[in-house]
Amino acid sequence: MALTALFFRAGTLSCLGAGEADWETQAGAALKTLAQAGPASGLKEYDCGSGEVGVFSEDAESAALACEGFQRARRFMTERGYRAGAKLRILAAERFPERYRKQVGDLIDNMHGFYDTDTREVHMKKLGRFLRTPAERTPQGVGPSRELYISYIAHEAAHHISVQAYARAPKLPPRAQGEFISYSVQLETMAEPLRREIVRRFQASGGSAFSGVEAVNDFAHDADPGGFAVRSYLFLKGTDGEAALRAFMEGKVEPSGF
Repeated sequence: MALTALFFRAGTLSCLGAGEADWETQAGAALKTLAQAGPASGLKEYDCGSGEVGVFSEDAESAALACEGFQRARRFMTERGYRAGAKLRILAAERFPERYRKQVGDLIDNMHGFYDTDTREVHMKKLGRFLRTPAERTPQGVGPSRELYISYIAHEAAHHISVQAYARAPKLPPRAQGEFISYSVQLETMAEPLRREIVRRFQASGGSAFSGVEAVNDFAHDADPGGFAVRSYLFLKGTDGEAALRAFMEGKVEPSGF
């Protein structure tokens, strides 16, 4: 299993087991169990107008924003020729399923949301819970908002699509490269005023784009997940950004050893 997680600082948690190279087998077993269990208790299903996603939420506003986040990620990836081969489920609730606490411990309390590669589900805090997040626990301290919430869902939906469309599937994309893709989607599809403010704050503190694909590595991500997000977007918008994204999706760049 792998969980890609948005922490208060928008980071990633990797929980890869011995079966990392064959996640499709793991996913098949997980989905069978999921189908037997049905939707999470207390969640209502909402229609996004797409057969590629199912949204389950405790409230209609969280569901509507989840649909918007998915559509942004889908549009970005589809425009570049990447489509998911399996349906995504997005669940927005007050609390995450207890089974994840058993896997990752108290880290679960510091997550805004995550994507589970086995069940092909995005789990997010519902909007009302997310809006209570202190400003210092959001990217560059911009504070929680509906737009930031949508962007987080776009980020996790992009993980789903990139995993499905990755050239070396059923292997997963290298972790830092997968995060580069999802952060690029998140900021590129974000409403311009919020994106501009996040970039402004990052650059005011001396931040800049990655110098090259070799700089996109686990160390850079883990040292500063929030900075990694903006560096990914700025690199995407540079001369070599789109080519780098394609190379990552095509499995042509070996992960850096840093």
